[in-house]
Amino acid sequence: MSLKTFHIIFVVISSLLMIYMSYWSYSYWNYYQDAYYLGFLFFSIFCLIVLGLYGNKFIKKYKGVI
Repeated sequence: MSLKTFHIIFVVISSLLMIYMSYWSYSYWNYYQDAYYLGFLFFSIFCLIVLGLYGNKFIKKYKGVI
């Protein structure tokens, strides 16, 4: 497995985890009305954005690498 393939898989799996964490946090925040879950929601959305930027930067940097 090449470095490029590993990073793409890593970013995709991590992004799916952040999407699930966002859904989970929102569901629990909606049920319990606790600020911790709202914090988890914002943190997971922030991480999802950072992962997207990282993946985009990595793909542009290693575009010619197989």
